[in-house]
Amino acid sequence: MTKYAFVTGANKGIGYEIVHQLADEDYHVFLGARNEDLGQKAVQSLGYANVSFIPVDISDTQSIHNSVEKILEVTDHIDLLINNAGISLDHSTLPSELKLETLRQAFDVNFFGTFQMIQAFLPLMKKAQSGRIVNVTTDMASQTKFDNGETAPINALGYNSSKTAVNALTLAFGKEFGNDGPEMIGVTPGFTTTDLNGNAPGGRTPAESAQIITQYALSDTTHNGKLYDENGMMPW
Repeated sequence: MTKYAFVTGANKGIGYEIVHQLADEDYHVFLGARNEDLGQKAVQSLGYANVSFIPVDISDTQSIHNSVEKILEVTDHIDLLINNAGISLDHSTLPSELKLETLRQAFDVNFFGTFQMIQAFLPLMKKAQSGRIVNVTTDMASQTKFDNGETAPINALGYNSSKTAVNALTLAFGKEFGNDGPEMIGVTPGFTTTDLNGNAPGGRTPAESAQIITQYALSDTTHNGKLYDENGMMPW
C-alpha cells in the first residue's frame, strides 16, 4: 500500500530535502509551495516519479482547502504531514522596534497557517493507519533554552514567539489526539544555513537538517505531543 506525505514550503531549503529523503523511502510525496513555477521546477529537479506538486499558501484559507481537494484526487489518506512552511521577518529587529504588522504576519503564516493545515488535513490523517504530523519549529522557541542561553542569541520576537505558539499547538493537539492518532510532534533541526536567515554561515546544510526531521517522521517510536531536537526531547 502506497504511503503518502505532504511537505509544505518545499520548493527549496529544508523542505526540498525532506521531500528528497521521503521519496527515497518510497513515499509518494506531495511537494507543497506557494509559487507554481518554483514548485514545478523543484519537482523536475528532483526527478522522482513519486513526487508531485501541490500549490498551497498556508496564509490563505482557500488555498489550503484547494490543496486538500487536489490531494483527494489522488488518495483519501495522508500518512505524513510535515508543516515546514514558515517565514522569518525580524531576525535583525529588536522587539522594541518591531512593527505590529510584521508581528501579525509572522503569526498569520507560522501559527495560524499551521493551525489551519492541521484542521484541514485531519480527516485524511485519520484515515491513515498510523498518521503523523510533524511541526517544524526552532530551538529559540523553547522559552527554557532561550532564557538559559542554550540557543543562538537572536531575540526575534516575531519569529521566536510565533514558533513558541506552534509548540503550544503541538502540545494541545497532542493532548487531544492521545493514543487515538494522528501523532503530533514538534521538531527543530537547529541552526541551518538557508534563505530564511539570509544564508547565514556556520549552520547545518539543508540536507543535514532535513535528516533530523525525517528521522523523527519515520521513527517507530511514539513521540506524541513532545518537542525534539537532534539530541532528543527538549523543554518547552
